[in-house]
Amino acid sequence: MSNDVKDQDATAEEPAVVESAETTDESQETPEVSSNAEEVSESKDDHAEPSVNAAAEDTSKAAEVAVKTSHKEATPSVQEPKSNGPVAGVAAFFDHPEHLIYAATQARDAKFERFDAMSPFPIHGMDEAMGLGRSWIPWVTFGAGSAGLATAASLQFGIMAFDWPMVFGGRPFIAWPSFVPIMFELTVLFAGVTTPLVMLIAAGCFRKPLIIDRQITNNRFALWIAADDKKFDRDQVVEFMKSLNPTEIRTVNKDGK
Repeated sequence: MSNDVKDQDATAEEPAVVESAETTDESQETPEVSSNAEEVSESKDDHAEPSVNAAAEDTSKAAEVAVKTSHKEATPSVQEPKSNGPVAGVAAFFDHPEHLIYAATQARDAKFERFDAMSPFPIHGMDEAMGLGRSWIPWVTFGAGSAGLATAASLQFGIMAFDWPMVFGGRPFIAWPSFVPIMFELTVLFAGVTTPLVMLIAAGCFRKPLIIDRQITNNRFALWIAADDKKFDRDQVVEFMKSLNPTEIRTVNKDGK
């Protein structure tokens, strides 16, 4: 009986040993699978990031090529002036603001000085494309404000101290804190009136404008090279305009025709 009991105990214990061995093997194999999965995910990430960057670069390049292609496909039509008067300049018309920026950059690099870019709305980056520096109008504002300050100070100090000194409330003749409001007001008045007036004069708002094309204020973009430029030669300017691939090139006389 004792032998049978020992055999039964042995048979009962054997599956437990086998199961523990199997679980041990599985626990040893599991990290290998997870590590392999991590390596695969890392390799996918390494390959995914360059592919995304490459796709973005391809998209930007495709957009640039599309703009350049549309710009090159334009065949300009050259229009001669309708009258025999003196030439005022040559205008090249474009359909896209980016094309106008490119044309302005080329005109700047060609050392033209009397040229202008015309558009229905302000274009960001046009000042840099045309090579324009900082405006001198702020210096006018500073000078006008300084003139107003000097005028207010000279009037108040001169009258109250030298010309007609008077005593108000026991204060001294030169009571400068009471002069500050008038000095401030005349500074703002002189600067505020002079600045817009000088700006309008500098922009030629009081001269009769030369109308090149009425659609420029609507939906057209134009590069204008004036005839009073030092490098202006009508034939050379027209050839230069053709190299910019505009939609139209027009020579305009001083009478606007």
